[in-house]
Amino acid sequence: MPPGNSLRGVSLLMVIIRQQNVTSNTTLLIMGENTRVEDVTLMLTSTNHVNLTGVAFPETTSQTAKLRTASITVDNSTASTTGTSNVYGIHSYGTGNPLDNVDAIRSSVITVKSAGLGTKRVLLVNTNSHRFNCRDNNFLITSAGGSGLCIGAEVNNQSGSQLVIRASTIQGITADISQTAGTLTVGTTNLFSSNANSLGFSTVVQPTTIIWSDPGRLPTSATRFYRSGIASVSTTEVFIRLSQKAVIKSLSVKSLTGPETSIIDTWTIRKNSVNTPLTISMTGTQTSTINNNTSVTFQAGDNLSLGVTTGGNTNTTDTVIQIDIF
Repeated sequence: MPPGNSLRGVSLLMVIIRQQNVTSNTTLLIMGENTRVEDVTLMLTSTNHVNLTGVAFPETTSQTAKLRTASITVDNSTASTTGTSNVYGIHSYGTGNPLDNVDAIRSSVITVKSAGLGTKRVLLVNTNSHRFNCRDNNFLITSAGGSGLCIGAEVNNQSGSQLVIRASTIQGITADISQTAGTLTVGTTNLFSSNANSLGFSTVVQPTTIIWSDPGRLPTSATRFYRSGIASVSTTEVFIRLSQKAVIKSLSVKSLTGPETSIIDTWTIRKNSVNTPLTISMTGTQTSTINNNTSVTFQAGDNLSLGVTTGGNTNTTDTVIQIDIF
């Protein structure tokens, strides 16, 4: 799209822009500065393992360009299951930093269908430090076989890129979302598989929380389990049954006094009586800590519990532990 231009279709059914059966690396649409594309269907297909991108946002276009009410399909699902190709529905790699109320894409359906190895993403934000906002979209990725990493939406930039998704539905295979590097924030968004690639993420609104607490001193050199509310830890594991699938994240602990000296106390979220990677530790005079970098997927009917393993002669007292549920 040349800078300063706009393209609006009569309807999604009547205006289809497509490249079919391409045999080389192809990007269907590259947004230009101060451009707008609206009410069109975009289709990019191949039967080969070539790199495919539906819509690209370079330079500062995540701030100045807008994609509205579009249907985007990128498909090389008939390629072999052993070849390698990178397939993206939306790829943002520029330097734009829009305000919170400026969305690059809105009210669109983006579908990626692929096979084989490689990086498969409905929405990928990477390369340069920038921000990409979107809302009211449906993201779907499917695989026809192979071990490619199929993720709905990912931010992956060490310099601190931001991806903000609101009021959307995201369905991935490897994961719905991934805050690989940078910051990913979601709000009123349905993660279809409740899978955040075992990583943390942020939310626009305050999430649901579960709180455990023990008003006394933790036993020394022991493994115990917390009860919801205010009660002493127990040798009996106490479960909370989840009625819906969920992502558990942001495990935090606060206490009145810390373990002291070189003693280490460790709290671990458990799923169906098995330790998960969502864990935190305190040592010395620490009285608070948080793990924002790990998430765990729970399915409907799974049992959630909290265990603690203490060091010898720990002095930790009056503990409050909290998790966020999304």
